Amino acid sequence: MRGALRVAALAAAALCAAAAQAQFSMAELFAGGAITNSLGETMPVRVWRHYEKKDLPVPVVVLLHGSGECGRDNAKQLSNFGALNNILLLDDELPPALWAIPQCTPANPWVRSIAFKPDYRQPRYPSPALRTVKEWVDGLIAEGVADPDRIYVAGLSLGGFGTWDAIQRWPNYFAAAVPVCGGGSIQEEAIRNAATTPVWVFHGEADANVPVDCSRRMVSALTRAGAAPKYTEFPKMGHPIWSRVWGDSAVWHWLFRQRRGERPKDGGEKEDSGGFFGSLLEYVTPD
Repeated sequence: MRGALRVAALAAAALCAAAAQAQFSMAELFAGGAITNSLGETMPVRVWRHYEKKDLPVPVVVLLHGSGECGRDNAKQLSNFGALNNILLLDDELPPALWAIPQCTPANPWVRSIAFKPDYRQPRYPSPALRTVKEWVDGLIAEGVADPDRIYVAGLSLGGFGTWDAIQRWPNYFAAAVPVCGGGSIQEEAIRNAATTPVWVFHGEADANVPVDCSRRMVSALTRAGAAPKYTEFPKMGHPIWSRVWGDSAVWHWLFRQRRGERPKDGGEKEDSGGFFGSLLEYVTPD
């Protein structure tokens, strides 16, 4: 009898989950809008304001898309964050927050150049697109909407490079970062800057688009500098690993546990993350 009840309960839970998933898409959750910078230039953005006035100031999560989603349609940038949909709808342990997915263009990407090689040096100035996003977040802080101690950035592929660029360019600004199949500078100052931000790095071992060494050398350099980065490498997997990352609530729970200026929580150790739908993550330490 107990077995039958358990099966019935699981079936009911699955139906509720399916109903919730069908009820709201990412496009319905995230309202369309635009960011305007100090030069009067605009950038498309999708925003989910998952909070009430009494919750202010709230954490802000900035999600940076990949190169294939560049444009000005204010829609394509949602496509590779689809696995996040169930987390946002079904994980009631996530705190109130503002989630933002801006959209850059091919001519104005998140970074001025791509950090493919070990001798890569970060350009002196940020790309106009990344600077625009930073200005917008600064404005949210000034308005009392954003909690300056809980600003988070995550991104995939081109957005992974943008994530590294952001934390290396603005130390002590972000509370945590999740760069997925990206890379950055291993120059001393850049690594010292990045070491101020807790990171959870992800890459596929067989990535043919962005070599896995891009992430491995970042993690190794941070470790040598005394930081405690978390690193997950998916054996035999290629470039599109982001659904496994965004779809694991353990990633987001870790992110929200971090606060600017505090010691990383759950940083650097190997553990079973136990995601919302059961973790599939495997942990390795780079050579």
